[in-house]
Amino acid sequence: MMLRRHLLAPLLAALLAAVPLSAVHADEQTTTEPVVVVMDYSSSMLEKDADSKGTKRIDAAKTAAKSLIDNAPEDATMGLVVYGSKSPGKCDDITTVQKPGTVDKKKLSKKIDELKAVGETPIGASLLHAAKDLEGIEGPKSIILVSDGEENCDKPPACEAAKDLAGQGIALTVHTIGFKVNDKARKQLECISETTGGSYVDVDDAQSLEEELTSRTLRAFQGYSTAGTPIEGGARLHEAPLMVPGQYLDELEKGETDSWHSNDGTAKYYKIGPLQPGQYAHFSATMIPEQKIDADDDDPAKVIVELVNGQGSQCSSGDSYTVGSDELGRPLAAYTRSPEFVQDSSYGCFADGTGELFAKVTREGSLFHEDPMAVELRYVLEPAVDAALLGAPVREEDKPQSVTLTGTPEPVLGGSSFNDALPVKSGTIYSDSVLSSEARYYKVHVGNGQKLNLRLTSGNNEDASAQAVTMGVYSPVRDGVDMLGTGRLHGSTSGQTITRSMRTAVDQSNYDSYIGRSNYLAGDYYVVIYSDTWMQKANGVPYDYELAVDVTGTEKEFAGAAPIFEASEQPSASPEAGATESETATEAEAVPASSAAPSPSESEPQAETAPAASSAPLWPWFTGGLVGTASLLGAGTFLFRNRATTAHENSADIDPTVPGGRP
Repeated sequence: MMLRRHLLAPLLAALLAAVPLSAVHADEQTTTEPVVVVMDYSSSMLEKDADSKGTKRIDAAKTAAKSLIDNAPEDATMGLVVYGSKSPGKCDDITTVQKPGTVDKKKLSKKIDELKAVGETPIGASLLHAAKDLEGIEGPKSIILVSDGEENCDKPPACEAAKDLAGQGIALTVHTIGFKVNDKARKQLECISETTGGSYVDVDDAQSLEEELTSRTLRAFQGYSTAGTPIEGGARLHEAPLMVPGQYLDELEKGETDSWHSNDGTAKYYKIGPLQPGQYAHFSATMIPEQKIDADDDDPAKVIVELVNGQGSQCSSGDSYTVGSDELGRPLAAYTRSPEFVQDSSYGCFADGTGELFAKVTREGSLFHEDPMAVELRYVLEPAVDAALLGAPVREEDKPQSVTLTGTPEPVLGGSSFNDALPVKSGTIYSDSVLSSEARYYKVHVGNGQKLNLRLTSGNNEDASAQAVTMGVYSPVRDGVDMLGTGRLHGSTSGQTITRSMRTAVDQSNYDSYIGRSNYLAGDYYVVIYSDTWMQKANGVPYDYELAVDVTGTEKEFAGAAPIFEASEQPSASPEAGATESETATEAEAVPASSAAPSPSESEPQAETAPAASSAPLWPWFTGGLVGTASLLGAGTFLFRNRATTAHENSADIDPTVPGGRP
């Protein structure tokens, strides 16, 4: 641990210089989750052992707190509570220096300079005090506690206070940092973090304290970065609001009271037709559970997306699920594609001849069943293509391909979601890390005629909080891509390497091929590294890895028009605001926006820009600069273990073009 920390300062400087500002979309609004920092100002903080120069612990703590304030996002909701700063011998010496809200950075830094370390250590009471400051703030929130010793005021005891907070159901996570603590104090702080689903880390010097406090707090601000135009799905088929191509954001209010049996989870409808002959509709639903760990909750969660016609008959479907609260970092992205609309069909989905389609999104499973879950909805329209321009579907997969890139890895921090995925380039090696509570997202352009090849190499991860990591790949329409090679690295072996390659190059002709169906569309592909945890640890040590990206082949033009990721106009957000089931969609006339797949002539890969709305944090340029190294990561939820991403599709029709008919 100490060797790792000594390397952080120069690496942190390199990260700040390499921040990709372009990762933030100009049309997206950003928010952050509220955080209250609780700092120890007890008399023990006067010890002069924070570094080799004899710096007082309290001075190191002040420097760390001011550094955090300087680096916090401008829209951060942050509070500061200190204990022991006023009176010796008093266990009620707890002060709110800053109530949760927007921070006047200069004013708060000045207040910190004026504080003195003179008192006791009422950790439990301070936690309850900080939680009270957060009352009335909905949604996930965090406390970051820094202490240099065990509590000597134990009304209530620290761990009991944490259990009380965990039992209130207020979506509060406490991360703890032990600054030169003994074994007894360490156990107290670990109990607090474990009980509330947070992380614990030891620090032994001023520099490490500054780095850990900043990184833990910034990561607590973050969470999954949702994006999309707000929409409210209809409770019944013909109450569905109209969509045109784009990304939307809704909420699935509740899960099932009895998983897989009660059938009382939320279901909503959205209208995405009518299609024109030869067009295809791609639809995905990415459900985002609250990122909290609940050791007692092994219930599953599933999101299902179905395309149905105007009579309610299923045309195609897909689903994605997690089996417990320790697997929430794995993307819950369900995807499906419509069957081909043949105008004169006498059977199947389009027998009525209208081309009318509706998307049905259902939440199943009893995981956090009383808590609403955000859901991102993505509708992509694939224009009709002259069949004469397409070749024969591939019938044999490629041989496994090595990634032979060498050189010094570039330190980065991947995004926290599909929406803020870090753009990466072919021919480059990146170094990053992930906790058992996290997933890191990257995106890379893969054009027609090209193939994505990836190499993942583990660092020394024997003490990591995750036991393994898995590398998944998703298409531009969020379909899980079938890849050659194993996708998992274990932490027990340092320097272990795995390689994954597309089974065949991207080709529009391959939708009817089992081998190339999941990656037949060109565009931005997503690489997601998420941790597998089957034995929870509270040490907060990240899992280090290197990711090598290699795109091979020469990009070719689309056989026809590029898919439409975002229409030029958005419909009304709800049925009441205008859209009804009798209205016709404008997809056929929609002009591809900048979010459409780039052409080969473009010099740099471009992202598909999401519509302008967001309900969760999105500032990867900042966290990417500050927390992309090994011991800088905080904790939220524990990710998927012992399973690969599933996005299987099922069909109730006999139409051979229906997704789900893979051999």
